[in-house]
Amino acid sequence: MKGTHTPTNEWCMAFELSLQDEALHWYRQLPRKTKRTWKLLSDAFIKYYCSKFTESAKARYYSAKREDKEHVCDYLNRLNGYARNAGVQFENGGREAKDHVDHFLDTCDDRGLEERLCHARVKDIHDLEEMINDILRS
Repeated sequence: MKGTHTPTNEWCMAFELSLQDEALHWYRQLPRKTKRTWKLLSDAFIKYYCSKFTESAKARYYSAKREDKEHVCDYLNRLNGYARNAGVQFENGGREAKDHVDHFLDTCDDRGLEERLCHARVKDIHDLEEMINDILRS
């Protein structure tokens, strides 16, 4: 949009309207400030979609780790996006769903959360999300 007279932060709305499917899901989990600030939004997009372009989607999924100061729910959303891109069938239960939950617990770097959830029966990622939200509220 270089060369337009539109203020850069107004580009964010046009960017959002151009998204669909997984990209729109990625966008919706971003913090409000990131969605409204072009520099933050473009940096987040590049980081998520371009920084590891040499890796396959499966490699990106299996090498994912929670970043410093990344909220556990934000990490779960990011990991879910990586899983979708890698073709991991985690949303409807089954073996891959359980493996996805285990992968999240192994990589979330929150031992307290891991200890509270490791013995829970979690059939899919939606159960895990509900349990995490309950723990964070208490």
